[in-house]
Amino acid sequence: RFLSRELGLPIFPMEQRGVLRTNCIDCLDRTNVAQFSAGVEALEQQLVVMGIRSSPKLDPSSTIIRVLIDMYVEIGDHIALQYGGSEAHKKVSSQRSESNIIPGPIGKHKELLTSIRRYYSNAFTDRLKQDAMNLLLGYYIPYRHTIPLW
Repeated sequence: RFLSRELGLPIFPMEQRGVLRTNCIDCLDRTNVAQFSAGVEALEQQLVVMGIRSSPKLDPSSTIIRVLIDMYVEIGDHIALQYGGSEAHKKVSSQRSESNIIPGPIGKHKELLTSIRRYYSNAFTDRLKQDAMNLLLGYYIPYRHTIPLW
């Protein structure tokens, strides 16, 4: 409406007709990278349809792609922390630019630390998270004289 009212540009109403869901069975980080790839593709198409760009392909080093990468890295870390107990192993930015990968022993130590955090979380805190999810989803309904959940 802003473009139509303020700039006098014609607007053609469009609506989303579906949802893209991805899930890598063994890697949360790959799921985030796949979502990022789909997000870039959708953004490219949206910018063309809106008349902002004439070509759908964005330069991987452009500001808009860098902002999108930062958003996906942050979201990926939050989801990985909630689900896996550590930040993401492989970040979207490492798929786009080799300069973002930490080389040598420092990078290996960071990967090892992330693996240790995930192992600890899976071994010692998953039960508590699962119990909380069961309570939230209504699978566990507390009664007065039952064994406590925790």
